[in-house]
Formats: sequence, structure tokens, C-alpha cells
Amino acid sequence: MTEAKIEALLKDKIGLAANTIGSYKIAKAVEKRKLACNFPDSQTYLQRLQISKDELEELIELVVIPETWFFRDRKPFTFLEHYIRSEWWTNRNNNVLRLLSIPCSSGEEPYSIAMLLLNSGLTPDKFRIDAVDISKKALLRATNAVYNKNSFRGEDMPERERYFQQTADGYELSKFVRNTVNFIHGNLLEPFFLANKKYNIVFCRNLLIYFDSSTCSQAIDILERILTPKGLLFVGSAETGRIPTNRFVSVRYPFSFAYQKVADQATDVVVDITDKFSVIKEVSPKTDNIPSISTTQIPNLQILRKLADEGRLDEAASWCKTYLDQQPTSAQAYLLLGEVYQAKGDNEQAEQCYQKAIYLEPNYYEALIHLTLLKEHRGDRVGAAVLHQRIQRLNKNQDN
Repeated sequence: MTEAKIEALLKDKIGLAANTIGSYKIAKAVEKRKLACNFPDSQTYLQRLQISKDELEELIELVVIPETWFFRDRKPFTFLEHYIRSEWWTNRNNNVLRLLSIPCSSGEEPYSIAMLLLNSGLTPDKFRIDAVDISKKALLRATNAVYNKNSFRGEDMPERERYFQQTADGYELSKFVRNTVNFIHGNLLEPFFLANKKYNIVFCRNLLIYFDSSTCSQAIDILERILTPKGLLFVGSAETGRIPTNRFVSVRYPFSFAYQKVADQATDVVVDITDKFSVIKEVSPKTDNIPSISTTQIPNLQILRKLADEGRLDEAASWCKTYLDQQPTSAQAYLLLGEVYQAKGDNEQAEQCYQKAIYLEPNYYEALIHLTLLKEHRGDRVGAAVLHQRIQRLNKNQDN
């Protein structure tokens, strides 16, 4: 019972759903802190947690997962560079580009963004980068900006030669780059988080996977609030199914996992970022409430999408199946049902739905992307590579 209360406290304070990292990891962290505080039992430790902000921060340090490295998953950065060169340079009107990295962990992501912007020709006075994390220890490492080889993974990184100096303690980042990033200790779920700030681009990768559906919706509301109209949101590969498509439009650049915020209009067509990098989708009028659904009337896909976006996953899945009983050749319905299954954690059923969608529409871009990610997730690298090549051919054909 006490362990469940501690898990509930962590969920309330930082949104962490215990099942995402495992109750065992949380219990192990609690035991370590309990011994450090010399408390005889978990109940006494819980009482301390409830009244001590410092102790809560100590426990948070043990349960957060600071896995990161420079230019992690290179494709999002590749797209960002294209966006800067082809779109921002053309339409910036002397505005300052404002970016946010959350969570920023030990700094590799925001520093990667800074180096990319500098390489793209932007001078430090033309952009601002805020970087937020809930871990004070991670932020201390970020401000020190000294890294070991574990922060440099994968392909060759010419930026290491250009912006780092090797020391006895590791690779130290130049002050020129460090001075372009403003680090902030904060929590995305705090009231008035980054109040009065707006960003053109937000990197929020691999945070939503630790939230349940209600907390995820809360986080997305905040991210939408701090984004400028038509601003870009980057998420992790496993989080694409959690982004509401009535509020964000997926950017058509393979494996960038970028979304453009829909303009606040009653009904409009979303203006694409560039013809090459995005897909235009019609946005239906926003409604505050979902119309009541009678047992004799099958709702349209717009209503089913709304159900899914609001976290009513079981209801959405049930109606999707009913819809497919009447419209068995609807690739869009199979895509939506797959996204619902994926949000529920049932990747096997999700994969089957995406495969059916692609069978019905062989060039269904969104279904191909989702299926590729699922195959990568379960270790089917050969199958993922085949689909990746298919996506590249599709984009190449559309560019010609």
C-alpha cells in the first residue's frame, strides 16, 4: 500500500506512470533513499516525501532516465537543418528563432541544436535556445559541458573536432556554443510552466512515453500553448501515435517525427511548411464536446479520432471495429484503429491494422511510417529496412 502511494505521488508530481519503468525500479530507488535517510520503514519515508521538496528531488534523480547523446537519431536534425535553410532563412523577417529542448538531460540535445544552427549560418543573436530538465544533477553536467565517449555514438561527428577540446576529464564544449543555451530547472506539468514564452520549435522527445493517457493529454496541451502558430514539435519515434491529428499535422520527412501546429482557425487548410517536407491536411472545425453517439448511428472517422485524442481508447476501438464492419475497405479506419491499439500498448494488434491499411492503400504514407517504427521496435531490422526503402521511393517519386 505504501509503495502504491509513493508511485501515486511521483505520478502526481512529475507524471511518471509506474508501469513505464517498472515498480521494481521505483521500489529500488525508494529503498536506496530510505537507507540514506536512515528511516526504519517505507511509511516513515513516505511521510518525509510528502513534506520535503528536497527529498522528493533526490528520489526523482534516481527514477529519471538520462539516456542521451549528441545528434541522437540524426534524421530530426537533418530535417531541422533543411527547414532552417529552405524555410526560416526565406521567411524569418529578421525574427529571432526560439527553440526549446525538454527534457534536455545533460545537454547533448540542446547543444546539438545549437551546433546545427551555427553550421547553418545563423549567428548567436539570431536564435535563442531554452533547455529544461527536472534533474538538477543533469543540468549541472550540462552547464559543465564536459563529455565522455558515450555522448558521441554512431556515425562520425565532425562537430566534435570543430567545437570540442579534449581534456583530461573528457571532451569540453567551447564556450561559444555553451553561451547559446539557457538551462532551466523545471517541470513540464507545473502550473504556469514557461508562462508568457513562445517557441517556434520544441524538441520534446521520449518524455510522453512515461505518461499515461490523461497526463500525456495535459502535456500536449502545454506544448501546444507554448508553440507559435505553425510551430514545429519534435517527438520520439514511440510517441507518434499520441499526437492528436486535429491539432498537429505530421511533417512529411521520413523519421523526423516532426509535427506542425495547426493554426487556430474554425476551419481551414493547413499551410505546408514547404512542398517538399510536409503534407497538407484539411482541418475540421474544432468542437468542445463530442456529439452523442447513438447505438444505431455509426460515427464518422472525425468523431472517432476525437474520441482517441481525448484518451477514450476503448470506446474508440469499439466504434472503429463497428465502422469497419460497414466499411471494410477503409484504410483510414484501419490506420486509426492501429494508432488506438498502439496507444493501448498492444503493438501486435496495431501492426496487423497497419498492414491491412497498406494492403488497401499500398502508398499510405502514415501507415508505412507507423509499421516501420513497430518493426524497428520489436527488432525486425530487415523488415523495417524494406519499408524504409519503400518510403524513400515514395517520397522520391512525389518530388519528381
